[in-house]
Amino acid sequence: MAVDDERHVEIVNALDNSHFHGLVCCDPTSVLLLTGFWPVLGTSVVIFAGDGNVAVIVPEDEVEIADVSTSARIIPYKPSQLQSLECPIRALSAPIRLAIASLSLSGKTLGVEFRQTMQPASYASAAHFHASLVDLLGGLCLSLKLVSCDPILEPLKAKKTKKEISLMQWAADIAADGFIEANRCITVGMRETEVAAAAQSVFDTSLKAEGLERSYGFFYCMSGPNSAKAAAAYARTRQRTIRRGDLVMIHANTCADGYWTDITRTYTAGEPTERQDAIRIAITKARAEALNAIRPGVAASDVDRAARSVMTKHGFGAAFRHATGHGVGFAAANANGLPRIHPESPDVLAEGMTFNIEPAAYFDGYGGMRHCDVVAVNSNGATVLTDY
Repeated sequence: MAVDDERHVEIVNALDNSHFHGLVCCDPTSVLLLTGFWPVLGTSVVIFAGDGNVAVIVPEDEVEIADVSTSARIIPYKPSQLQSLECPIRALSAPIRLAIASLSLSGKTLGVEFRQTMQPASYASAAHFHASLVDLLGGLCLSLKLVSCDPILEPLKAKKTKKEISLMQWAADIAADGFIEANRCITVGMRETEVAAAAQSVFDTSLKAEGLERSYGFFYCMSGPNSAKAAAAYARTRQRTIRRGDLVMIHANTCADGYWTDITRTYTAGEPTERQDAIRIAITKARAEALNAIRPGVAASDVDRAARSVMTKHGFGAAFRHATGHGVGFAAANANGLPRIHPESPDVLAEGMTFNIEPAAYFDGYGGMRHCDVVAVNSNGATVLTDY
């Protein structure tokens, strides 16, 4: 992958406007942000100097992926060796010392991660060093001053470069295959698990993923009363059998080389009822009003208000139980991802920001309906990445 010059310039400018001489980060999404490489097991560390020089310390067996993902200087290391049971954080001592010295950061103020973050799955399990990394840096005797850099990382993650948006679009295009299959196979008598598995299988085998280093995601199916529970912060597929007249919600989070989507569509098992038609009409109009409100300089709360006012006008205001959207890209299921499309959000939209728009209505014991798109703010409006 070629260097993302746009992202590199933004990071250097952010450091110029801060009190940091550099950053030392270990969260997989932060490594992705700062280098373009998305760590597999979370045992990589990036050192980004204020002058724009970057080194990333990578386990030897992940170098193959890093080589085609980043132009940063790659420093391989062995997280563990046959001769010892040394934990990965201790094995990082020598390469971190080398990187800090080579980037002339000894004795300088470095930004490190302190705050809680939402990390999307980079593998079945992944390490998160945080306090261990801070302890390690403090013990290297390099006279470093360590300060939280979280306040500059999150705004950087909110805005995506053209290359990053193209990867999100790629993830969305592959996801479309899964939704087409879900739409085809939803029938009375199918179990939620069967529908989710069918969509997942088609997504996993899509030829559209050719050219990516890593493409994967998660499909969920929630039907009837279970779809009403989708108002929660997470999705959950169960063994329930779909019945005639059920609302059937399909939710997916898909990924292309570390950049994520957040997509939902709702179907009916059989002909929709008048009530279901009324809900769908309201959600469709709320979506249109929200999209029409999006442009640089607009308050995120105004976008929420545009969608919420339509749902209220149609009698479904109380059933719209969550915010209209949240930042998407570096994480999928992060309700606090910037910008927050929330009634009380202080965020202001800017070109390059990516987030979801998800007007919905939920009725306990009956069902829920949600339509969730991923959008990117362009120079005069919104580009819908999931326009299918």
